[in-house]
Amino acid sequence: MQDHETQIATLFVAVALAAWLPSLLPWLALPAAVLELLLGIVIGPHGLQLDSNGPVISLFSTLGMAVLFMRAGFEVEPEMVRGRSLRLAVAGWLGSAGLAIGAAGLLVLLGAFPAPGWSWLALALSTTAMGVVQPLLRDRGVLPAGYAQALVSSAGVGEVLPTILLSLVVARADRIANQVLMILAFSGLCALLLWLAIRHRHRWEAFVERTMHDSAQLPIRLAMGLLVLMVVIGNLVQINLVLGALVTGVLLRYGTNASHRQALADRLDGLGSGFLIPLFFINSGMRLNFTALAEQPLTILWIPVVALAMLLVRGAPIWWLQRFSLPPRARLALALDCGTQLPLVVAIAMLALQRAVLSASQATALVAGATVTVMLFPALAARQLRSSEQP
Repeated sequence: MQDHETQIATLFVAVALAAWLPSLLPWLALPAAVLELLLGIVIGPHGLQLDSNGPVISLFSTLGMAVLFMRAGFEVEPEMVRGRSLRLAVAGWLGSAGLAIGAAGLLVLLGAFPAPGWSWLALALSTTAMGVVQPLLRDRGVLPAGYAQALVSSAGVGEVLPTILLSLVVARADRIANQVLMILAFSGLCALLLWLAIRHRHRWEAFVERTMHDSAQLPIRLAMGLLVLMVVIGNLVQINLVLGALVTGVLLRYGTNASHRQALADRLDGLGSGFLIPLFFINSGMRLNFTALAEQPLTILWIPVVALAMLLVRGAPIWWLQRFSLPPRARLALALDCGTQLPLVVAIAMLALQRAVLSASQATALVAGATVTVMLFPALAARQLRSSEQP
């Protein structure tokens, strides 16, 4: 086993390599998250055994996941998640929930996953990787009218509702009522903080104006302090940290005007994408055990099935509900984007593995299926959007 210093050095070499490889090998068309997962698999205890999931690395990984979803919440424009767009997003997720229950039951009947894991599997199938697909909006240029609003609303609902349900699944049967009360209390706290952010927005803006460009970077420190506080509160009430991180991002968004928003976003990008978020994906890769798949080769055959189920469960209802709002190719692109899953699937798989609900090979197959969606679906969606622009 390598010493502690070597493990830390290996981890940060992997972080640098994940950013360097795309420029060195431009033909390597892999999303950053997938490349970081693969590097984690290579250096992890089930690969070259150059690194392991120590407490320091796990802490950085947790912060990375929190920053990923805080950044996603910060990108949510209030006008995008209201009215008809929000109603369609909620209706689409409810349709996905029904399909997820059916798909999970079918996979259990076929022997791909155990019966105790059907609720975890259904939750995983009903998610959308908001932190992965939302940044794509900035890179795709001109989009069909209503596309960005539909994607942000659907991705947000596909992240928040499964997170709330995950806290109920994790809770013991005799504590579900208490857990519901905890969720309601947490929601009340979030509403109070949002009201305070709106009411005292002018004070925060004046503070940001004075301190944003100081060497101390006090607004960023306070943002990270708020993030850690929300994550701690979420842990106390047994809510997955994703929800607290999303709320933190929304609070920062509501409390910052347009003139300061981009400066704050750039600094969050530097801290998140340049440092903490890659650590989350690399550490997640280190937890995956592909040697277990080698011992059960039939499990490998379920990986494309899981990826297809994710597309059908999340994409089909969205595709149908948007039939009067978007042109055909844009609807297909939206279905592909909404079928893209990964960060929350990783969290669900790791929790299920810790509770012995899923085996190592089954948890790995589930995450591998989500990885396939990140590798394929956004690229296919971008191709559909380019085709829709052609006369």
